Amino acid sequence: MTLRTDNVPTDMSLTDGIVTLRPWQPADAEAIFAAIEESRPELQQWLPAAGGVTHVNEVRQYIAMTLEWRETRVAYDFVIADAQTGGVLGGCGLTQINRNHHFANLYYWVRCGSARRGVARRAIRLAARFGMEAVGLARVEIVVQPENTASLRAAESAGAVREGVLRNRLTVHDTPGDAVMFSLIPADFGSRRT
Repeated sequence: MTLRTDNVPTDMSLTDGIVTLRPWQPADAEAIFAAIEESRPELQQWLPAAGGVTHVNEVRQYIAMTLEWRETRVAYDFVIADAQTGGVLGGCGLTQINRNHHFANLYYWVRCGSARRGVARRAIRLAARFGMEAVGLARVEIVVQPENTASLRAAESAGAVREGVLRNRLTVHDTPGDAVMFSLIPADFGSRRT
C-alpha cells in the first residue's frame, strides 16, 4: 500500500450532517480564539499548547502553519464546525504521519459549550475515515492521558480499540506520563485495505 498524498484536495471538507470538518482558514482566527478562551482551563490541562494561546495573533500564526502543512502533506488540521450554523466547535487533525508504516496520530478538542453532545466522536470518525480513504493510512492512533475521562469516552464511543497503556508516552507540562493507546483501522469502518 502507498500513501495517496498527491491526490488529497487541500480544501476538502467532510461532514456527517451534524458536524463538518474543514481546513482552518484565516477568517476562523477570532472564532477559534473565542473557543480557546471558553475552554482554557481544560485545554491547559490536556492540550497545553492550545491552552497557552493568549492572543488571536497566535491563532493566526498557527492557521498559517496548518495551511502550509496541508499543502506539503505534513499534517491535516481541521476546524470542527456545526454543520448547520458553521459555528466553531473545536479542532482536530491528523499529525505525525508515518509514511513508511502508514499511520498517523489523531488529536481532537471540543469547546466546553459543545461538550457531551457527541461532537468529538463524530469528528474522530470523520477524520479517521479521511485518513484512510484520502491519505491511504492503514492505522490511525489516538493517544490519551489516563485521567482525561472525556477524551477516553470519545475515543471509545467512536469505535476506537483500546490497545493498552504506554509508559511515559506523553510529555505534558514538561512531565512524561503514561497514555492510553487507541487505534482505528479500515476494518473498523467495514472496509478492508490491501
